[in-house]
Amino acid sequence: MEKTDRELAYLASKKNERAFEEIIRLYGGLIKAIVRRHLCNMVMWQDDCINDILLSVWLNIKSYDPDRSSLKNWIAAVARYRCIDFKRKYIREAAGSLDETIKDKKAEFDLMEHEMREEISSLLSQLSPEDRDIFIKRYFRDETIEEISASEGIKPSCIYNRLSRGRKRLRSIFGKER
Repeated sequence: MEKTDRELAYLASKKNERAFEEIIRLYGGLIKAIVRRHLCNMVMWQDDCINDILLSVWLNIKSYDPDRSSLKNWIAAVARYRCIDFKRKYIREAAGSLDETIKDKKAEFDLMEHEMREEISSLLSQLSPEDRDIFIKRYFRDETIEEISASEGIKPSCIYNRLSRGRKRLRSIFGKER
């Protein structure tokens, strides 16, 4: 015996489980199709969303007005809005986990940067103060040989020699540490 939308809604509003089972039988496929279309790339959340939709229909069936639309359209609207809510929730959670990942990576990067600075500082401490200044200007501040020559008051050929000797010294020290 087929019941009309009005009868189904009335019985379901009285918390008649058989009427609600009939609603699920008639409109369950529609709900699944809407959820799959809206949450296509969030497969793990589809069942939760379907359950949430059914609960919303169960709790809010009294707000259904058969004069305004069919039960099918009302259930479809509830399903669409619950899907939108799930998308918002997913985006918030994804943004939160992304923030945590970024914070973790930043802390890791800061630690690595600190360790590298200490290691470089330790290596450069093996050079004379003048050679260390030349190294820092050339390799960390990206100054040209001419700029270093002008600021140190030394010929460019002398700067090249100091850089070459410094690299050899650091290679020998670095080779011993390995």
